[in-house]
Amino acid sequence: MSLLRNLLILLRPRQWTKNAVCFAGVFFAGHIQVHSALRACIAAAAFCAASGFVYIINDILDRDRDRLHPHKKLRPIASGQVTVPQALAFSVPVFGLAIGIAACLGPVVLAIIGCYILLNICYSAVLKNLSLVDATVVAAGFILRVYAGTNAVGVTPSAWLLLCTFFLSLFLAFGKRRAEINAASRFDDAEGGSPETAPARVPPSGVFEIPRMDSTRGVLHKYNVAMLDRFCNICATLAIAAYALFTVLGHPNRSFIVTTPPVVMGMFRYLLLVERYHEGEAPDAILLKDWAIQLAILIWAILYIAVLYGGLHIDVQ
Repeated sequence: MSLLRNLLILLRPRQWTKNAVCFAGVFFAGHIQVHSALRACIAAAAFCAASGFVYIINDILDRDRDRLHPHKKLRPIASGQVTVPQALAFSVPVFGLAIGIAACLGPVVLAIIGCYILLNICYSAVLKNLSLVDATVVAAGFILRVYAGTNAVGVTPSAWLLLCTFFLSLFLAFGKRRAEINAASRFDDAEGGSPETAPARVPPSGVFEIPRMDSTRGVLHKYNVAMLDRFCNICATLAIAAYALFTVLGHPNRSFIVTTPPVVMGMFRYLLLVERYHEGEAPDAILLKDWAIQLAILIWAILYIAVLYGGLHIDVQ
């Protein structure tokens, strides 16, 4: 039972929330029907299995470096609770499950899953060490999720959806890099108080010293805090602008403009957590624990559904 538990941990189920992007096509196209929702669920399940396979390969390749990291050393392979042969043996049925589920949705989704797996193996082996390329590959993974979800339900993704997805995923990727630099820095935590009250500890130069880069991503050498702050701000601005333009240009019903404020507040809140409280190393954890972002998402969803299905209308020129 302990081995089974550790094998399941290798799949990182907490990060499966990313695969909710597969439902974007159904939601934004207004195709929320039982059949469409079921096919979107199957697409999401295929990505859960595919991402699980990728995580196993990544943990095998990174096991020596993970052992030097204060948190990653607890991962099953790095800690020795799962051996490399056991992980490889477990990865085979997980890979087969991903391919089998994707095949149920047709050759296009199967090809998308194949591209996702290949891209992420290249990422784990080489691409994650290339600045800018590392974040772009993460964004490409989300674009593939959107295409898989929309193809599964037979809708064409809008340009606005793809732009919003791309800029938002870049924003999250750069925010994660910033948080990783913070975690690797020599600066001590603020004395006493909670993260809500602790002052930000950023040196005047905006560049953190990385004392143990062998225990972190090698690509962090090529970034600094000031640079990543600019990248995050640019990507947040572009994501908000793309969504705002979608509400007035991407749909004949301009009442969707009412959904823009919670999007803006959610982005601002995330920026606050990244830049002020040094969060962001685990975006999935923020989504699950931060009540302000959860509230912004809830308000946005209620307003969007009210306009799309409830007849909510506001007069906009």
